[in-house]
Amino acid sequence: MNPKRRLGSTAAFSIFAVSLCTVPTLALADDQVVIDEVVVTGTRSARTQREAPIRTDVVGYTVLQYAAPKTLADALEFLPGARAENNCQNCNTTEIQLLGLPGAYNQILFDGLPMMSGVAAVYGVEQVPAVLIDRIEVVKGGASALYGPGAVAGVVNVLPKIPERSGTRVSAGLDRSGNASIWNLSAAQSWVSEATDTYTTLYGQFEDGQALDLNSDGFSEIGVREQAILGLRSSIVLSGRSRLNLDYQYVSEDRRGGDALERATHEARIAEALETSIHRGSLEYVYTPDAVTSINAVVSYAGLDRSSYYGGLGGVVLDVSHPDFDPAEAEQARADARNMYGRTTNDLWFGELRGQKTVGAHALAAGIQYRQEDVVDDNLDAEGAWLARLNAGRFRNTGVFVQDEWSLSSQIKLIAGLRADKNSELEEVVLSPRLGLWWSPASTWVVRANYSSGFRAPELFSEDVHVETLGGEPVRIVNADDLDPEKARSFSLGFDWRPLWNDAAVSVDGQVYLTELKDAFALGEITSSEEGLYQLRSNTSGARVAGVELNANWRVRQNVQVTAGLAWLNASYDEAQTLFDDEEGTLVQSRRFMKAPRLTAVAQDIWNISSDWDGYVAVRHTGPMKVLNNNTGRLETTQDFFIADVSLTRHIHTPDGKEFDVTFGIKNLFDQRQDDLESGPDRDATYVYGPRVPRSAFIRLNAAF
Repeated sequence: MNPKRRLGSTAAFSIFAVSLCTVPTLALADDQVVIDEVVVTGTRSARTQREAPIRTDVVGYTVLQYAAPKTLADALEFLPGARAENNCQNCNTTEIQLLGLPGAYNQILFDGLPMMSGVAAVYGVEQVPAVLIDRIEVVKGGASALYGPGAVAGVVNVLPKIPERSGTRVSAGLDRSGNASIWNLSAAQSWVSEATDTYTTLYGQFEDGQALDLNSDGFSEIGVREQAILGLRSSIVLSGRSRLNLDYQYVSEDRRGGDALERATHEARIAEALETSIHRGSLEYVYTPDAVTSINAVVSYAGLDRSSYYGGLGGVVLDVSHPDFDPAEAEQARADARNMYGRTTNDLWFGELRGQKTVGAHALAAGIQYRQEDVVDDNLDAEGAWLARLNAGRFRNTGVFVQDEWSLSSQIKLIAGLRADKNSELEEVVLSPRLGLWWSPASTWVVRANYSSGFRAPELFSEDVHVETLGGEPVRIVNADDLDPEKARSFSLGFDWRPLWNDAAVSVDGQVYLTELKDAFALGEITSSEEGLYQLRSNTSGARVAGVELNANWRVRQNVQVTAGLAWLNASYDEAQTLFDDEEGTLVQSRRFMKAPRLTAVAQDIWNISSDWDGYVAVRHTGPMKVLNNNTGRLETTQDFFIADVSLTRHIHTPDGKEFDVTFGIKNLFDQRQDDLESGPDRDATYVYGPRVPRSAFIRLNAAF
């Protein structure tokens, strides 16, 4: 039996407990066999976590099973140095922060491929089918040398399950918060050949979530969300030396937030509504002429079509009996509201040819990548008539890279790489070097030192075509005419200590980071023009992120495992940025990145109560952060948040090999959340921070047969 599917023994428990906090090596008490998870993201080659020259964090079974995350964003909240932040009170758009930097600074990959287009990334972290996830690998720091533009703060790579036998997996769950419910159902059917080298998996995931109004003002804080995902993955052996991998996925999602959810969107005071369909697919050919050589050729496509509405009637008086009722103003508001519909199409093409070969002590890799993204964003009226083109562009990037992993000895390894990118928005070629050292001075110690670089070209970004609202009026983002590329340099130094005493019950690792940004992008204050409200993206003199991270793992007893990690990060611009400047003389400036807490921490405890029961407790801490309120013109400092999750899992195994797990628990046990939510039709939808989910009870059923 695959040990990752069962927690019925101490050995299996030890394997599972390693899935988080980057502490992958544990000594199993029964036979002292050391288990070390294999990772691929840091170097694009299979390496154990301990031997990988680039540090890689792994979120695996522990979180996916016991914390019952519904989305990728939920799962990453249990990783020190990573956060999921809600950026909109209406539609709940979520971003993943790495190293204290916003979501646009990292890349999200599916099995190593950038299959999420720029516009899709706005809601993409909630559109990854959990039934497909085996584990999530995270590399922090610049990774453009391998993955191209955008991998400045790091890379999040979602790795799918590879079935070991034919069978069916089903998962069903219910989350309940207040008077709102979220239902989800997923299933996967796999067919595996007798030689286990060819497989096909057909999967689906469905979710139905109700709206939740947390401050009883008639406007939702968690919007309605209906989602359906269907997909097919297949890997076929063509010969003893070649393989063909096929992947296709269809996503359909409808979401709506604001008020008057049962009425047409243009009749609401505030409405953010989206109907999205996405087709993603990839075809990969893998040729391995010998044991030390491989050639990969891949082409992928992701196409998004989104109908949207951002706006509403706002705070205009509509009651004819009200003393402030102005019929002309009300009629104008209704006319404007009918013209706030939109349609966005976003096509992403990606191709790569990559070769890898081991020559003596050198593991060599080289490749060429081409990426093309087309974005068209139109403004429509309530009848679907075209009004204006708001954004449009075609962006192309061609990159070539080389990398050498050189094992000088069993104690010292060097990694060196260089990438050259030609972007359609830049006149010059951008060079992105990488250099790393892996040193094991003793069997219990590993030291890593890395330098890497990255860049972001002045293209359209995900938030450019995601419109926030302020008092019912859309707020767009506009690039400055002279916007230069943003470049980054990242330095890191870390250690991994795994002493052998007490049966290797303790392991500790740590890392210090420094990322410097040149010509960093920054958003200015919300400004009014004839075209409406907008924020200008321009270059600053620069910015930097400095941080320290520390993780520990302790097997307290044979059946109790504790993991803990904390991260201190300071993300700030070199010069104060103007965030708010009104006509009355109110000026708000700050060097701090918004919604970037300096201190975060995670602790987890798994208790193998018996062969049939497991208990789980997790505590997460989010420190104070700076948040701008555009209604009051004030820069607020938030409170600390301590979020506790608890769950129990019952394992049921039948004599004929069927497996059932029932997990039930409470998320955010003490209901830690923002206590000054904006209310009413004139609320600032961006003034939202902290835990994304209030206290909720949940139950999950997982079955494999």
